[in-house]
Amino acid sequence: MPHRRRDNFGFTLIELVVVLTIITIALGMAAPSLRGWSDGAKLRDATDQFIATTQYARNQAVLSASEHRITIDSSSTAYALERQSGTTSEALAGDWGQPAELPVHFSIQIISGGENGAIVFYPDARSAPAVVRITSARGEIIDIASAFPAAPFARLEATP
Repeated sequence: MPHRRRDNFGFTLIELVVVLTIITIALGMAAPSLRGWSDGAKLRDATDQFIATTQYARNQAVLSASEHRITIDSSSTAYALERQSGTTSEALAGDWGQPAELPVHFSIQIISGGENGAIVFYPDARSAPAVVRITSARGEIIDIASAFPAAPFARLEATP
């Protein structure tokens, strides 16, 4: 009786181990470069959130016909939007009135402009020109600025 040969279309255990070893080595080499990706995304998100807050402050100043200000507390890495009533400031109702905290080990500071640690938004849609810097835990920097009173705040640059 003739002997029939069986065709096996599977992988051997040795082939699987070799492939898994190659994948593990490749991931081990790529992991350090992926670590900074999340900090960069958090930095961009924090920047976008700050710019949105400046736009909201400008709109609310015009709508309510009263000054609004974003107060930046560099020591606690937070900023807050407030409505100016005469000589006193009051927090806005809702989420916009809550202090916005940056991610852990991030910092925010006014580099130039502003008034006494705050950016003021006036009822005529002007604001105090300022440059604000947000720095990530890894030292990446994004500057946000309004070059002149009628200009909106926008991202200037990102440096490694």
